[in-house]
Amino acid sequence: MARRSLLIASLIALPMAVTAAGFDAGDEGWATPTGGTQTWQGSGGNGGGWLQIEDIDGNTDILLTAPSAWLGNWSAYLGGTLSFDAKKVNDVSNDWPGFGEIRISGPGGSVLLDVAEAGQPVGEGEWHRYSVALTPAAGWGPSLASVLANVTSLTINGEFHAGPGEVVGFDNIQVTAVPEPASAALLLAGIGLLACLRRKR
Repeated sequence: MARRSLLIASLIALPMAVTAAGFDAGDEGWATPTGGTQTWQGSGGNGGGWLQIEDIDGNTDILLTAPSAWLGNWSAYLGGTLSFDAKKVNDVSNDWPGFGEIRISGPGGSVLLDVAEAGQPVGEGEWHRYSVALTPAAGWGPSLASVLANVTSLTINGEFHAGPGEVVGFDNIQVTAVPEPASAALLLAGIGLLACLRRKR
C-alpha cells in the first residue's frame, strides 16, 4: 500500500500541464470581455460543466480570454500541446473564418494560429477536440519561444458566423508539456509497477 501511495504521489508530481480548465465549478476566471454574453452551464459539457457564449455583437469576434493564473512563463511548454473542446450550440451557418484562432501575446509581440479547419465547429450539440503543438513548425512562427517566455494574454476565438446570433460552447482547455526524459521514464516505471501489483492480486 505504501508503494502504491508513493507511486501515485510521483505520478501526480509530473509536470504534465500548466493548468486545465474543466469548468465543473464555474467559469474559473475565463471571460468574454467583448462580442458575446458568457454563461456557465453546470452540466452538459464534455464531462461536467462548460462555458456557453452567445454572440450579441455583429462587429466584434467572440474572444474567450484566459485568467491571470494562466499567464506568465510558459517556456517549459515549448514543444507541448494546447487544446480545447468546443461545440456549436445552435443551428446558425458557419460562414466566418475566425473560429479556432488562438492568440498568445507577450511584451515582445504575439503569435496567432487558427487550429480549426474551415466550417468548424460542425454538428449542432456535438463536442469536438481541437489541439495544436506549441512548436514554431506548427505555424506559430519563429517568435513563439520568446512569446512563451512571458505570456501576458491568451485568447480563443469562438466566432463562426458573420453577424450576431451564434452560440458556442467551450470546455477542457489545457496546456500540456512534453515530459522530460526522466519524468517519462518514471511514468513508464509507474505504469509497470501498477501492472505488477494488479497481476499479484
